[in-house]
Amino acid sequence: MEKPTPRVNSALREKYVGKTVRLVGKITSFSGNTAVLEASDHGQVLVHLNGESQWGTQYVEVIGQVDQDFTIREFKTTNMGDNFGKHKQQIDIINNDILNKSIYYRSRLGQ
Repeated sequence: MEKPTPRVNSALREKYVGKTVRLVGKITSFSGNTAVLEASDHGQVLVHLNGESQWGTQYVEVIGQVDQDFTIREFKTTNMGDNFGKHKQQIDIINNDILNKSIYYRSRLGQ
């Protein structure tokens, strides 16, 4: 079984330096081997591209490692479509630390 990868936004990524994470965002720009994504909290995240992924839609999910400078080094990207922004509230709920801890601890206690 693969290790779980937490979903992050621009604010949460600093908690995961050196770890593998998932980031869903809207592509705002490309420049050489980097892209900038707007995360669900409207923060900007710089992603270092691996050169293999095919970014073909406005919204993507990047799986990658958070570097010391809080950029993300891409391992894999999934295209999420061009209308994914309407699901932003769901992403915000997923990224809510308090809710996630509550669900985790209840599941660990069998509740």
